[in-house]
Formats: sequence, C-alpha cells, structure tokens
Amino acid sequence: MLPVDQLRDPIISALESRGLLVLEAPPGAGKTTRVPGFLLDSGLKGEIIVVQPRRIAARMAARFVAAERGERVGETIGYQVRFEEAVSAATRVRFVTEGLLVRELARSPRLEGVGCIIFDEFHERHLDADLALALCARLRESVRPDLAIVVMSATLDAEPVAKWLGAQRLRSEGRRFPVNVEHVDGPGSRALEHAVALNVHRALRAYSGDLLVFLPGVGEIMRCMSALGGGSESLLVLPLHGELPPEDQDRAVTPGPKRKVVLATNVAETSVTIEGIGVVIDTGLARVASHDPWSGMPRLTLQRISRASADQRAGRAGRTREGHCIRMYAKAELTQPFDVPEIRRLDLASAVLTIRGSGLDPVSLPWFESPQSVALAAAEALLVDLGALDAKRVMTKVGHAMLRYPTHPRLARFMVEAAERGVARDASLIAALLSERDVTSERRAKVTASADIIAIADAVDELARARFDRGAADRLGLRLGPTRQALRVRDQLLRIAGGGGRSADDDDTQLRLAMLSGYPDRVAKRLRDV
Repeated sequence: MLPVDQLRDPIISALESRGLLVLEAPPGAGKTTRVPGFLLDSGLKGEIIVVQPRRIAARMAARFVAAERGERVGETIGYQVRFEEAVSAATRVRFVTEGLLVRELARSPRLEGVGCIIFDEFHERHLDADLALALCARLRESVRPDLAIVVMSATLDAEPVAKWLGAQRLRSEGRRFPVNVEHVDGPGSRALEHAVALNVHRALRAYSGDLLVFLPGVGEIMRCMSALGGGSESLLVLPLHGELPPEDQDRAVTPGPKRKVVLATNVAETSVTIEGIGVVIDTGLARVASHDPWSGMPRLTLQRISRASADQRAGRAGRTREGHCIRMYAKAELTQPFDVPEIRRLDLASAVLTIRGSGLDPVSLPWFESPQSVALAAAEALLVDLGALDAKRVMTKVGHAMLRYPTHPRLARFMVEAAERGVARDASLIAALLSERDVTSERRAKVTASADIIAIADAVDELARARFDRGAADRLGLRLGPTRQALRVRDQLLRIAGGGGRSADDDDTQLRLAMLSGYPDRVAKRLRDV
C-alpha cells in the first residue's frame, strides 16, 4: 500500500467530473507508478500518455508499471523515447519524454485517440513541459474538451497551477519511509572525488543498504569510480547517467548479489526507484541547461541545487526503507527554494518555431507562465534571420523544412541548406556533434591543438572505421559513449535529409557555406587589414 493509493477514488472522481486534476505528492508516494493504472482500470477511454522529464525515467517507469500488472513492457504498458520504444497495438498507457510529446503535438495537433495526458514531475519546469502543457490546454479549450489533463508534482506548490488550469487539487501526504538528513563539510580544498570517497566509506561502515551518490556530471562520476577503486569482491560501484546504454542503466537500478554504490547524475532524482537504497550522499551540485549567448546554442553550467531538488534527492533513500541522507554542504547554502524554470533562462527559438509551425501566436498561447517579451522577440528575430519566418512572422517553406529536424533551429537551418548543397552526410555528423554532449576527452587537448568541428568529425569517422576500439578512442581523444550517441543522432538526421548527396571536390567549401546559414548573425566581413 502506497500513500497515493488512498486517493484512488478522489482521483478518478475528479477526472470524471472536471477532466482536470493537479496532484501534489512527495517522493515515494507512488504517483508515477500508481496513477496511470488507476485511470486505466477506471475505464477511461483512449490512450493515456504519461510525460516524463528524462528518457531513463520513461523507460523504467513503464517497465515497473508493466511488471506490477504481470505483463511485459510493450503490451498494455509501453514507452517511447528517442531511438527506443516498446509499444504495440494493445498499448493503452504510453510513457514518453516531454520533447517527444511536443513533436507529437506538432504532427497531430488534435491528439486523436488520446484520452488523457499526465504531466509527471512538473515541478522541474522544463521548457518542453511548459510548451506541451500550453498546447494541451489550448487544445482542450478549442476542439478537444474531452481531453483529460493531470499535472503531478513532488515539490512545486500546486495551488498556482491548479488555479490557472481550473483543476481540482489533491494532495497525498508523506513519503513511504522517513529519511534522516545530516549536513557534513564539503570538499573544501580537496578534490570532489576524494571527499565523496571519504563519505562513501563512512556511510558503508555506519549504515546498512546500498548507496546513491549524486554528482554533477559524467566526468565526476568517472573520477569518483577511480577514487573508490572500482569496488571489491563484496561491493559494486556502478555509474548511472543518460549516456549509458540501457543495459548498464538497468544494472545500476536492479538488485544484485553484492552491496552497491551507485554514482549518478540528476537522472536518478525523479521517477526512478533504485531498489535497496538506504543512503543518499548529495554533493549539492548539478549541471543545468542554460543559453550561451556567445555560441547561440544551449550549454550546461555547474550550479548549486535548490531546496526542492535537495528534498527530491533525499527522498530517493526513503523509497523502499527508512533512509539516511548525507549532504556535503551547509544548510545555509540552499538559498534557492525552487529551480528557475527553463522558460526564464533558455533560448526560446525552438519553442517559437514549433508554435508558429502550428499556425499559432506564442503571445496568445495559454502559458502557465508567459515567456518574457524580450525573449520571445529575440527568438522571432533569430528565426527571421534564419529564413524560417518572413517579416510578418509567418512560416516560410524553409521554416517548415526546419521543423522536420529535432534540433536547435540553427542546426535545422544548417541541415536544410546542407541537403540542398549535397553535403547532408557530413553535415548530419557535425550537427549531431554540436547538439549532443561533447565527444572529446581531456586527452584530446594533449594530443592535438585542433578544436575545429570538422577535424573532430573526421576523428569520429576514423573511430567508427576502427569499430570503436578503445585503443583507437584513446589515441583520437574521443569518449566512446558520447561518440556512439552522436552517430545515432547523425543517422536520424541523415534519414530526415533523405540521404548523403553527391561527393565533390569542394565538399568542405559547401559544408562551411551550409554551416554559415545557421549563423547568419555571426558572419562578419573584414574591411581592412588590422
């Protein structure tokens, strides 16, 4: 029995009467895994889409719900994320990522066959979640009054979103098990990995159960694995992050014969239950998406987490047993109550392209939190420069072609131009390298001074020809996981472009000209020698 089970009847009643619900439930209450089943068993018509903030959360939540119902994933319960899906004609509940729902709304604006959309972990306030919710709210107001909408949150004050949506608000009290929290000294002058290792060894002696350590990135995870010696005969040390293959992610979250330490990024912060976790060690750091004005592209910056995020992390220890949370920072360092919503800090060009492509005006869309007018103006100005919008802010033929690519509009414009110039194959790899995580290792800076993106693309091609040999990766200064991911993205972009095009002596020139089409505001002309 989970806390949210007590709300089964009120949840069903709220949707039957209003079709709108906001559910506030702390970590461990069971909202992610129980609510979709409540609605499915109630006889709700149509497909139920459950929106998750991350691919790993969508996949694992679907597997957990399917297992609880005694099914294999892909039958009644399925999931759909980038490059991976498990769905069938029998699927009634589909877990998806926020970005995938945005693209589905662009392709099928009426969402025919869908009966309910559940926005899980809405407190994270990702831009795609805000956009998808606004589009669904407008859809319900216009041609789909039968579309049920549920917004679920673990830490967000639910009253404002309930009032905006006109929804009934319900709250599930308490996590399943208590978590004892203690604050200890941070790294200070020591390297983060050594401070983490000290706290891991102390926790292994003092407490029972497996350990979950929150770290800001993959680099910190690898250094901590080295500091911990990679485990022992009685201890497993496992990574958990978005770059891992699904089978390695599964290994980190499923019970095993040994005690384990899971070193994770914030992918483990929401929706994912890792069986057996008794202790959470929280470094209080995360890499957060932001906009880089210099490059005109998104980037990740290292930041202190919010109090809401800290509560989420601590809650991972109270999912299946009484837990402990060791915070490697002072309580006073948690100065921010909630994470700043992405709609206030990210470039809005992708969102505006989607909205304009649907024939809508971003200003008149029913946002939960309206974007700043200056940010909207900057996004539309960029889209005009790229040729996606005309002077009257109407979508052009180029703009509609750009919508086919699941990338930033700059890279989408690059791909459209590259396809016309016959260099789509090389362009697709460069666009993938620019849109995904950095494929280069620290070693690359030592073995070559070149940071030219075409040189990096050549190195990736060489590694692929070497069949991803680890020795070749070390020699070329490339990381295997991110490189494989970049090549998957390349293949996807190339399929959209319709093939590789011609091979010509001036390919590099054509490629560079195509690249400039994505950066028209960064082109300068030298007037004289200086």
